Amino acid sequence: MTMRTSGRAEHEAAAGHAESAITNSLEQVRDILCGAQFREFARRLSHTDAQVAAQAEELRSEARRRLDMLEAHMRSEVEALNASIEAQRVAADGALGSVARESREALELIAQRVQRLEELVARTQRELRQQLLDQSKSFLDETRRTRSELSAMLERELAAVWADGADAIAAAPREAAAESERYQKAERRSDEAA
Repeated sequence: MTMRTSGRAEHEAAAGHAESAITNSLEQVRDILCGAQFREFARRLSHTDAQVAAQAEELRSEARRRLDMLEAHMRSEVEALNASIEAQRVAADGALGSVARESREALELIAQRVQRLEELVARTQRELRQQLLDQSKSFLDETRRTRSELSAMLERELAAVWADGADAIAAAPREAAAESERYQKAERRSDEAA
């Protein structure tokens, strides 16, 4: 059995050797028949590979260049936008400050006007109170004067009645009492009115 195995191995080795010799001869025949075409094809393929690699590198560099340009453009646009936003913010802050200042000034003016109006109202009330007081005093003085005049007139009338006679004297106390009562009522009303 060992012989068989070694014979077989020898046979396979010989077959492999023969096969490799056939393959080598086929390669030689192929090289003779198509060698020039294969070499031309290989040369063209390597040339095409070199062109594709060069074009790929060119495309990469072009893409990189465009990307750098786009990035630079975007950066400048962002900077311009930031500058515009900052300018608008500064303008808005200035406008807001101006509006706040104007509002404060307007509030101060309103406060001053309100204070002047309050002072005017207070002065007018004082003057009105003084006028009412003066009129009340004048009315009381007039009432007292009128009362004094009425008292004097009543006394004159009573004296005249006493002078006219006994009948008049008898009637006079009743009339005088009634007149005195009317006078007292009038006096109370004037005092109440005052």
